[in-house]
Amino acid sequence: MDTESQARSAVAKEPGTLNGYVTNCISIDVEGFVESNVESFDIAPKYLDRARENYEIETNMNVMLQLLADLDIRATFFFLGRIARDIPQIVSLTAQMGHEIGCHSFEHLRIFRLKKNDFKEKLASAKESLENASGGRVYGFRAPDFSITQSAVWALDVLNEIGFLYDSSIYPIRVHDVYGMHRVKPVIHKLRNGLIEWPLSTFDLLGLRLPFGGGGYFRLYPLFLTKHLISYMNRSGAPCMFYIHPYEIGPIAPRIREISPYRRFRHYYNCASGSWRLKRILRAFSFGPAIQILQAIGALHHV
Repeated sequence: MDTESQARSAVAKEPGTLNGYVTNCISIDVEGFVESNVESFDIAPKYLDRARENYEIETNMNVMLQLLADLDIRATFFFLGRIARDIPQIVSLTAQMGHEIGCHSFEHLRIFRLKKNDFKEKLASAKESLENASGGRVYGFRAPDFSITQSAVWALDVLNEIGFLYDSSIYPIRVHDVYGMHRVKPVIHKLRNGLIEWPLSTFDLLGLRLPFGGGGYFRLYPLFLTKHLISYMNRSGAPCMFYIHPYEIGPIAPRIREISPYRRFRHYYNCASGSWRLKRILRAFSFGPAIQILQAIGALHHV
């Protein structure tokens, strides 16, 4: 048994345990590569192929599910509602394998660009579709592109009205060009409306709060740095909210040839080694689904 396996076997299996060890959340934002980037850069119509995108999602999800099964880890999957409509079998399979099903909105559109009533109507439809496909209740939400920002805080009340119990959409930083609410507490906390907020993970450096723990940050940061930062959080008693996308792990990450070298680096760097890198993280720490962790630490009751 290697050092990472020994470390993981020493960690308590019960999600959320804080008696010397902490269980972190592994979350997957389930979306296609093209639909996830339509508001980030120009994408030619020839790449907008829903059938091809659904094939990409299902293929990459099968790899992701097998990886987690091999490591005996349960996760939280934040699905777009339209995936429950178009390929409900992948939502059903994910739930059957013991994972938590969360909601990632109906389509991958930034909330701060939406009208409140339109968002509410689509969100209710997404939640219902995901619950029908999974056969269970959906408790958690994550906004596309972490787009609950200061101009869209109304969305948190909409979540509460529709029946969500927790949100994991807010990045408590100020250094990103799209998202961030730097005044939000960087720890799990209860909002005034009763909703639990589990913000994305950060660390402090020279007076700045910086992001880590998933997506592009996981691909761009050296692996040892991500491991060090998770360890640091856990030693303080806090669980890390780690996130990833299927196209960063599976074999299909569609190539948009017209994008700039900067965008090419930002969106594709380390995707080819994503599976190997993720396994290193998952073997080094304890992971579980968000809903179980929140229950175990007493943030949520009577679920």
